[in-house]
Amino acid sequence: MKKIKATLIAILLGTSFILSSCGESTKEKALKSAETADPKAGDPVKAEEKSDYLIENKILHSFSDPSKKDEFRIVITGENLLKGKVLFTITNSEGKNLLKEEFDAEMLLGYDFMGDINSQKETDAFIQKRINSFFAKDKFSIPAIEDEILFEDQSYYIDKETWTEIKSDKQTIGFYYLLGKEDGRHIAFSKKKGKVVMFYNCC
Repeated sequence: MKKIKATLIAILLGTSFILSSCGESTKEKALKSAETADPKAGDPVKAEEKSDYLIENKILHSFSDPSKKDEFRIVITGENLLKGKVLFTITNSEGKNLLKEEFDAEMLLGYDFMGDINSQKETDAFIQKRINSFFAKDKFSIPAIEDEILFEDQSYYIDKETWTEIKSDKQTIGFYYLLGKEDGRHIAFSKKKGKVVMFYNCC
């Protein structure tokens, strides 16, 4: 009888030890998993931050300094491409913002849009094309102002002194972009003013 009791006690103690060991092992695995898991993985906030914009285009191109590359970047954020907001920025090689311009994405539609304005497929395709070609090579010019161009009094966006500065420096780089149907903007970097200026505005 004593032998039977001793055997039962041994079995119960052994079972208790096994269960206790299993519990500790499971806990250790859980802790290890928590310690090694990447806290950023699957983070919905991070995922949203990465998809802030619907479309993006950016290039490196000389502009404020002919010997260095500035970053030209354009993105669209919002509900969809046509109703979205466009952000156009130019940042120099040192990270300084030279230009920050925001406008409605519909401003990318011009006279050359021949599609159906009520067709999202057609407007999206056209806007994507505009974004993808926004920094095309033919949008840049060196010098910014050709010799045969004469100054026109447009004091609301540039004075003659600044215009002359840009024209006289044959290394100054110009950039052109069109908003809407007739708002064509020619910009360059004025070294004297230390900022981007529009030297011509027309259709």
